[in-house]
Amino acid sequence: MVLALATIMQLGVSLPQQTPAAIGPVITPALHLSRAELGLLTSAIWGGMLLGMLPFGLLVDRIGERWVVGGGALAVAGVLTLAAQTNSFLPLFLLLWPAAIAASSGSPGGTRALTLWFPPRERGLAMGVRQTGVTAAGILVALTLPRLASTYGWPAAFHAVALGVVVLVAVFVIGYREPPAARAVAAGEEFRLRDLARNRTFLAATGFGFVFMGALGSAVTYTAVTLHESAHLGVVEAGFVLALVQLGGTIGRIGWGVVSDRLGRRAPVMVLNGGLAVLVCLGAAWLVRPGVPAVVLGGLFLLVGLSTMGWNALYITLAAEVTEHRAATVVGAGTMVNFAGMLLITPVFGAVADAAHSYAPAWVALAAWCALGTVLATRIRERRGTHAVRVPAA
Repeated sequence: MVLALATIMQLGVSLPQQTPAAIGPVITPALHLSRAELGLLTSAIWGGMLLGMLPFGLLVDRIGERWVVGGGALAVAGVLTLAAQTNSFLPLFLLLWPAAIAASSGSPGGTRALTLWFPPRERGLAMGVRQTGVTAAGILVALTLPRLASTYGWPAAFHAVALGVVVLVAVFVIGYREPPAARAVAAGEEFRLRDLARNRTFLAATGFGFVFMGALGSAVTYTAVTLHESAHLGVVEAGFVLALVQLGGTIGRIGWGVVSDRLGRRAPVMVLNGGLAVLVCLGAAWLVRPGVPAVVLGGLFLLVGLSTMGWNALYITLAAEVTEHRAATVVGAGTMVNFAGMLLITPVFGAVADAAHSYAPAWVALAAWCALGTVLATRIRERRGTHAVRVPAA
């Protein structure tokens, strides 16, 4: 029940993250956006989440998950409703920041819930299942929002997302309860944020996350427009392939989690994921052109999602295990750094494409960026002897 509620909540707070990419082919001509400006809209969402992750992590560890996440959802819906009234890039860009800050309550909230309820031997799978809420949100918006935006205009997509956030997070707020012993256990552990700066595992893993969050943002933001402009797919068809990217991310988040649970280690799986990302980004640079069969493009971008999105639950699990009783704070701090990668790298991808008048060089550059992250993953040294928080049967 806890896993189901956390996954539903993650689905809700992740809807805004995926929206600009899904309606990119519609909103770009409507607001006269450049490729870099489209990337900046996505970066505003990730940048806002960067600002909110650590404060919300501290708040969740202090007062609990339910009301922090619920309040954040109401704020998201309100700001997105305002954003739908804008008619140019700048006001929309500015409003996406506070919406994203409020949405950032979901990640530390869900992480703390699963860390309290699941032992280490099951935690990688549990985190992977919860993180499929992100990719499920991507699939949902990729299959519905392009048609909705094409028919009724892009503001209708924002109104639909605002409603979805409120409804889905309300399910979590109504249904979730914290383990009885969680508060007493958390109060008994001394923890200082500056300790993370001396933790080599945390630093190497967070460096990996910084790199691959940039890759994730670039892949999600530019898949649809790459296929639309370079392979001449229609708006709906490009949205369908974007849904395959999200499906690949869903498979990766569960599959990599299962493999890491079986191995008892997260780092080797992160290295494997990184190597695959390098290969498929090079494949995207080579294969996305007119005349390539749709089934080939679909299979390629399924692997793009598997690698550029599938790693996320591995990182969150590893970060949470640095100190389990302050999991929300640690994941909030690490994810804040990760989202800086999203904020910085996503518009760089678009700028490279603008300068080259082609998306192929941008995908090659992204492959090199993923290679750097793969090297960082080899430097991770995991803590042994992780113990679960003991939860009474009651």
